[in-house]
Amino acid sequence: MAEPERRITVRRLPDGKTYSGVERGLRGALLDVELAPDTPAFLETGALVEVQSSTHIYLGEVHGVRGAVLRISVEHIVDRAALAAIQQVWQGPR
Repeated sequence: MAEPERRITVRRLPDGKTYSGVERGLRGALLDVELAPDTPAFLETGALVEVQSSTHIYLGEVHGVRGAVLRISVEHIVDRAALAAIQQVWQGPR
């Protein structure tokens, strides 16, 4: 049985517009994402990006572009569940 598609958003850092896509796989520190075919070409090799999925936030640099597929060299991964736990501690009881 095939895994369900992992929907993501990609934006150029620091304040770029957000575009939707699908995560195609993380191999080591390389994350492949496929943007919708009608997404304008807005990223080139070397661009700094943020990729958000339902479970993680990835920060990295575009390593390569092939059509609608971006290969991103991931520098940092933030687990959303761990981030939520830290935020809870910072905010304290309400």
